[in-house]
Amino acid sequence: MGASRGAEDGVRDAAASGLRRFLDRARDLVMQPFSRFGATPDANAVYAAVPVWQVEVDRIMNALTPALQEGWVAAGLPGAYRASDPYIQANLALTHNLLVRVPDEVHALVVREILAGANAGENKSVIASRVDNVLDYSGSENWPNRSDVIAQTESTRHFSSSLLAHGLLVERQDGGIYMKEWQTQTDGREREAHRLADHQVRLLNQPFIVGNEPLLFPAAPEGSADNVCGCRCFMTIKRVDA
Repeated sequence: MGASRGAEDGVRDAAASGLRRFLDRARDLVMQPFSRFGATPDANAVYAAVPVWQVEVDRIMNALTPALQEGWVAAGLPGAYRASDPYIQANLALTHNLLVRVPDEVHALVVREILAGANAGENKSVIASRVDNVLDYSGSENWPNRSDVIAQTESTRHFSSSLLAHGLLVERQDGGIYMKEWQTQTDGREREAHRLADHQVRLLNQPFIVGNEPLLFPAAPEGSADNVCGCRCFMTIKRVDA
């Protein structure tokens, strides 16, 4: 199995509270021209809230620790968890780079609503309502769903990357030959490409081929969003030359 429910829930809580704090601050700033002067909301004010999001990104990254620790142990190999492992750190850096782009996404959504309202000939009050809805965490399913996707994808990603990191480390240390096997949760909710990848076996440094994409592990960052977002797959590792 992959990361525990507790590990995933910890990431979900961090993502949900972080998005809420960032959106609340961005909302205050973006809506200020309308609330004070009845003018069109200022989309660029989203970026004044970036310091708030930077703090929340750090919290989300810290919340990934249980999934990383669980993945390391799940490899079933000797050696205590190494948070400083270069492979783990490289994958964490990729996730960090993805998360810090959220303000760009929010800015684009606000601009879209302002332009859509203007093109429809709506007055500033209606346009402001459009923007306010975008920046309201609980106003639609968009942001709660985003928290769920972050939790599931990143928990899977870092559980698997840590498991693989442990396998690669032990393989270098003892000179053995280790293989990894893709495991899919086949419960009717899996993607067809992931169902077809079930039980695929590769050397540790070779990618699985999933949906015609090379993935080093489930939810690997090199995959497309359609292939990795919300992934619930996992993998196992075993020595084959003993």
